[in-house]
Amino acid sequence: MEQAIFCNLRKEIFESLKKRVSDFKDGYRQNIAILGEELCGKTTLLKSLLNELNDEKLIPVYCDIVPFEFSLFLKRCLNSLLYNFLKKTQLLSSRENLEMLVKRAKEALPKTAPQIELFLAHIDKDKPEALFKELFAIIENFAEETQKHCVIIFDEFHHLKQFGPKNIWQELGKKIMFHKNTLFIFSSSAKHEAKDILANELTLLFGNFETLELGMLNPAQSSELIRCRLNDIQIASEITSFLIHFTGGHPFYLKTICDEAVSACLSLKKTAIDKDMIAASLERILFNDWGILNQKFTNSLSQLTTNRNKNEYIYLLGAIATGKNRIKDLASFFRRQRAELNQKLKKLTELNIISKNGSFYQLNDRLMSFWLKFVLVEKLNALDPDHCEQSSNFKNSIAAEIEEFIKASRKDVADRMFDLFNLFEGDTLQIDKKRFQLSTFKELKIIRFENTDLKIGLFAKSQDSLWLAAIKEDGIDEKDVNEFLQSIKRFKHGKTVNKLIICLGGIERNARLLAKESQILTWDIANINSLMDIYGKPRIIKCA
Repeated sequence: MEQAIFCNLRKEIFESLKKRVSDFKDGYRQNIAILGEELCGKTTLLKSLLNELNDEKLIPVYCDIVPFEFSLFLKRCLNSLLYNFLKKTQLLSSRENLEMLVKRAKEALPKTAPQIELFLAHIDKDKPEALFKELFAIIENFAEETQKHCVIIFDEFHHLKQFGPKNIWQELGKKIMFHKNTLFIFSSSAKHEAKDILANELTLLFGNFETLELGMLNPAQSSELIRCRLNDIQIASEITSFLIHFTGGHPFYLKTICDEAVSACLSLKKTAIDKDMIAASLERILFNDWGILNQKFTNSLSQLTTNRNKNEYIYLLGAIATGKNRIKDLASFFRRQRAELNQKLKKLTELNIISKNGSFYQLNDRLMSFWLKFVLVEKLNALDPDHCEQSSNFKNSIAAEIEEFIKASRKDVADRMFDLFNLFEGDTLQIDKKRFQLSTFKELKIIRFENTDLKIGLFAKSQDSLWLAAIKEDGIDEKDVNEFLQSIKRFKHGKTVNKLIICLGGIERNARLLAKESQILTWDIANINSLMDIYGKPRIIKCA
């Protein structure tokens, strides 16, 4: 049931996976790599795909790869191969081990089964390079003997490099190229590393991998997930929107928070979730030492345990989480040289904990950012070993976050854009791969466009540039772009002019092309929310 709900939320990607399998059955092979943050549902999608692989011609080989366990990896691949082959013709128990499966397969696989027996006999003796090649030789011989095609699924495939074989990517690339009757599906939570492997290490493939990126759930999907987890329990739309903003649409975080809130509701015999219940639920899972999200984030920082200056990194992350996210702010706060801080920031970037956008550094996980700010740093500074005061402060912080979000959500979008533009201080940022300097404005005001559907916008003048922006909550079409061009002619200026349309409801393709041709920037809701994150303001959430 849970898999079905999630696959429906990720319908587009799940349908792409099924189509590639269907195409493979018809003789067209397109290997796939699914990339996404940890706990975003990659494994759920892959296991759902396995459940639908009922074609007699296809044998799946699924292995979730555990670092440094090479012999375990080899055995799990063979176990999956034999189990999925035999279950089509025999009654199997989940308790059967690999040796039992080999014995069962001897009659049906007179060539492959003895080959596997020999392989297992020297699995702890041969060099990793030879064992890796032999594994694929077994799979190839199995396919030839059975006249079936294999679908090899490696979950967290980037861990393969930790198994020991030299030139493992080159070897894997050769197998992928020449095993024409095998479809390869990879997944990885290490997006940057996986992209580098696909682009640089597996170069023999000449782009033979289709990359599917599994991002966060959009507001509509997040709202649907919340509704499914809560069943008949009521929740106000403002609280739903807050949870989407708070988690960034991370499915695991949404599920965990909702499940905790439901449990509290049932124990208290309530039929609705309110702000106090959300605060109490978050305290249990995010603040308490044994809370599931507290444990997750603590484990995430275990990457820094080998460093003698671990707490310095934690305080640095805490400072970024509290809004000191420019190098000049950090240097002033810690009274350190920028060069010293840059070394630590570089390490945190390499570990994929933070990322840099122009002048700013950001935590890649927004909920982890909140945890650092209101849990870890507070506990590190606490004099009370029981953290009673910190617990109370935490619930107050949650309540304040909810109130701030609701207050901001009730404001007009134009007012929110005015407040956002008022925060610019000459910082550099990259938006849609374009680099901007967001100047400090000496004049900033809301303007109105007469006789157009755009209605409202911003006039922002700095020392050396002028920004003219239209704001529209609905979608943008060509008519809107033309009306904007006509409306801004009345503004006299002798400066560099940045023409901008802020569209929260999407933009039609032809309108985007016309805007580009007319040198008009177009920022959608994702661009705006990225700026809101950088400047520490609540996101704009549109669930419809």
